[in-house]
Amino acid sequence: MSKIKILFFAADPLSAQPDGRGRLALDEDVRQICRHVRAARGREDLFGWRLAARPDDLLQALKETRPRVVHFSGHGLRKGLLLVGSDGCPHLVPAAGLAQLFQVYRGRIRLVVLNACFSLEQAEALAGVVGCAIGTRSEISDAAAITFGAEFYSAVVNGRSVKDAFELASAALRIKHPDDAECPELVTGDGVDPSRLYVHRPYLRVVAKRVAALVLAVATMGAVVKLADRTPESLAARPDCGWEGGGSARNLAGGLGIPAAASSAPIDPSAGSDLSAAKILYREGSYQQAIPLFRRAAEAGIPEAMAFLGVVYMRGQGTVQEPDSAFRWLHDAALKRDPLGMTELGLAYQNGVGTRRNRGLAVRWYENAVNEKGSAEAMRRLGGLFRDEQNFAAALHWFRAAVLSGSSDARADAGWMYEKGLGVSADPEEARCLYDMAAHAGSLRGMLAMGRIYQDAVGVPQDYEQAKEWYLRAVSAGSAEAMYSMGVLHQNGWGVPQNRTEALRWFRRARDAGSRIAAGTLAAQGVW
Repeated sequence: MSKIKILFFAADPLSAQPDGRGRLALDEDVRQICRHVRAARGREDLFGWRLAARPDDLLQALKETRPRVVHFSGHGLRKGLLLVGSDGCPHLVPAAGLAQLFQVYRGRIRLVVLNACFSLEQAEALAGVVGCAIGTRSEISDAAAITFGAEFYSAVVNGRSVKDAFELASAALRIKHPDDAECPELVTGDGVDPSRLYVHRPYLRVVAKRVAALVLAVATMGAVVKLADRTPESLAARPDCGWEGGGSARNLAGGLGIPAAASSAPIDPSAGSDLSAAKILYREGSYQQAIPLFRRAAEAGIPEAMAFLGVVYMRGQGTVQEPDSAFRWLHDAALKRDPLGMTELGLAYQNGVGTRRNRGLAVRWYENAVNEKGSAEAMRRLGGLFRDEQNFAAALHWFRAAVLSGSSDARADAGWMYEKGLGVSADPEEARCLYDMAAHAGSLRGMLAMGRIYQDAVGVPQDYEQAKEWYLRAVSAGSAEAMYSMGVLHQNGWGVPQNRTEALRWFRRARDAGSRIAAGTLAAQGVW
C-alpha cells in the first residue's frame, strides 16, 4: 500500500464535450509539470496523481493509498464536484456523498483542499468529518488560484503548519490578486487546531516552491478575439446610416440579445415545450407566468432555461430580486456553455450581483461567450465595460464588432457615443440615425432612445406624441424602462393629460417588470 501524503485529483469533464473549444487543458498541464516534481530527489513520494479523474478513480485511490491530504482541482457547483463520467461527460458527486465517503477514512485524512468553484459549503461539511478543509467562497481567477496553491504547498512541504501555510498563501493573494484575497477559506472541525497540524516535516532538503503551482494549475479559458483595430468612420453622410452588416436580427427579451439559434437541445420534449412557452410569456412581459415554466425546464437540465431563470432573479422580473439564486443559475448555465448564461454571468461579476465584483472574471466570461459562441451581446457588453472605464476607442471597437455580428442594441450604444461626443466628434444627427436603425430593427434600447430624443428635443424638434409612440412600442416588447417613461409622461402631463393615478399605474407596472428607478420613485412618493 502506497503511503503518499498528498493525493491530487484533476478533472475537466467539460473538455470532453463535442463542442469543447477553449476548454481547460488541465490534465495536460499537470502532466507536464509532474515530470519536474518526480525528477526532483526527495519529492516523488509526496504526491499521488489521478488525472481526468472519474468516480471509480477516487474510490480506488483512497483504497490503495494512505494520504493525509486529498486535493481536488477542477470544476464545481455549490451542490458538489464535477468528475468525468464513464461516457466522458460531467458527473456530479454531491456534497453528501463526499462527506459519507470521507467518513470511512476519518482519522488518516487530515486535510481536504477543494480548488473548485463555490466549494466552501462542501469544505465546511468535510471539515466536520476529517477535521480541516479549504474551499472557495465563489469563483477564483486562474492566476489567483495558481498563486494560492504555489504559496500554500510550498509552505506545507517545507514543514510549516496548515494554518501558517494558509496565511502565507492568503497574504500572497492580497499582494498579487487583491480582488480574490477573500475567496479561499480555511475551516476546521471541533477541537482541531490548524496551527498544530502538519503535512510534512522535511529532513534532507526543502521542496521547492514550484511544486505547489502544479496543484492549482488551471488553463486560462478563452482568448481575446482579435478584431481589426480601427475607429469607425463617421456615418452621417452614408445613406444607410450605420456600419454595414448586422442590424437585422431582432433583439428579444428586453435587451438580452438572445441569438436566434441559441441553447442546447432539450433533454425531453415536455421540457422543451416549457421553455418555448416561457420565452413567449417572457417577451410579452408575463414574467410571473413564465417563471415556473423556466424553472421546470431548468431543473430538467436545459441550459438556456437556467440562464433565463438567472436573469429573472437578477432583474426581479415577476418576483423579488434574488441575487444568490440568480448567480447560481447563471453559473450553472455558463458551465454548460450557454451563450446567454456566460454573458449574464459576466454582468453579474461586473456589477457584483450575488458575488463580489470582479472585472477580470467579467471579461473572461464575456470573452468565453464571444470566442465559443460568437455572442454579439457579449461583444456589446465588452463595449459597455470599456465605455464605463472611459476607454472610448476600445468601446467603439467592440460596439462595431457587435453590430457586424447582428446586434441592433449595439447601434443604439454607438449612437449614445455619437450623441455625447465620446471618442468621436459629437454628431446628434448621426446619433439619431443610429437610434432609428436600431429601433426599426427591434432594439428596445433604440426605441427608448428615440422616445427620449423626441421627449427632450435632442437633435430633433420636441414632440411628445412621437416620444409616447416610441415608448409604447418598447412597452409592447416588454421594456420596464419604457413603462417608467410612460409614467413620467403622465406625471408631468407631457403630451397626455396630467394624471397621478395613471402615472402610478405605469410606475407599478415598471417596478413589477424589474425597474429599480420605478421602485425608488414609488417609495419616494410613499406608495406601493
